[in-house]
Amino acid sequence: MHSFDDYYYFYLVVKHGGFSAASEAENITKSKLSRRILELEDKFKVNLIQRTTRHFKVTTLGQEFYEECCKIIAQVECAKSVLLQQRTEPQGLVKISCPTLMMQFQIRQLLKNFLKAYPQVEIELELTSRHVDVLHDDIDIAIRTSFEPVQDSSLIVRDVIRTSHCLVAAPTVLKGQAIENYQQLNDFPCIGIGIQKQEYHWQLCHIPTREEVIFPFHPRIRSNDMAGVYYAVCDGLGIADLPYLTVEKDIERGTLVHILPEWQSNQGIVQLVYASRKGQRLVVEKLIETLVGGIRSLANMQKGYYLL
Repeated sequence: MHSFDDYYYFYLVVKHGGFSAASEAENITKSKLSRRILELEDKFKVNLIQRTTRHFKVTTLGQEFYEECCKIIAQVECAKSVLLQQRTEPQGLVKISCPTLMMQFQIRQLLKNFLKAYPQVEIELELTSRHVDVLHDDIDIAIRTSFEPVQDSSLIVRDVIRTSHCLVAAPTVLKGQAIENYQQLNDFPCIGIGIQKQEYHWQLCHIPTREEVIFPFHPRIRSNDMAGVYYAVCDGLGIADLPYLTVEKDIERGTLVHILPEWQSNQGIVQLVYASRKGQRLVVEKLIETLVGGIRSLANMQKGYYLL
């Protein structure tokens, strides 16, 4: 049987995107990584990585092999977690990804309370609206709002709560003009989420009648992160679609105007995404329970949130 270390070295090189990056991150010499992977390729007479002086590219076979290596590493972690489960108090590092605004308005206090309750826990945060690859990016829990079904059957997707969005703008944008129907939105600059889209639209739903309308628009400003949309609308640069919880206080203070309040501008599901329940570390299991319970409690305290 071939050495497990070779599979692990290959996993590290692909995960970090190259020999030099893996060497620096894992404190393993570049020559050792290169030699062991060459031996692996030679043993099986295959080509897993295409090497040039400037480029690093994983072959199709190499990508398939990497995905299987991910499963092996995960299984090793499960074996390790059997020992950790014997400890009664959650401890260790948990890697989390979460959009910036969701962290500020939904998750921040929950993590704060969790860390106070369990002083041996460490948290590593990646704040991004990008749908991270949980396996490839080495993330324990991805927290996000999804508007489409998740297709990856290798992941556990935990639907937590339904959230609604609304259209808002600064008073300076409207200049005292009342917007009475959605066709009037064409008269104002708009702000969109996403920077690689060909088309932008808001999915409007009339709350009393449940009538649905797709409203296309051309954004004056577009951002890859919801935080950029929020700051742009607060700066009076256009109309934007944002989660109701994010802008509720601004609406109450009058710094933002709730446009067409009888319409929802979007509806998504807050989800926790992680690799597997089997052999899950105690700290991850406990944090998932805390996040699910804490987020769902928002439905009893905040407008714009609904239990599934």
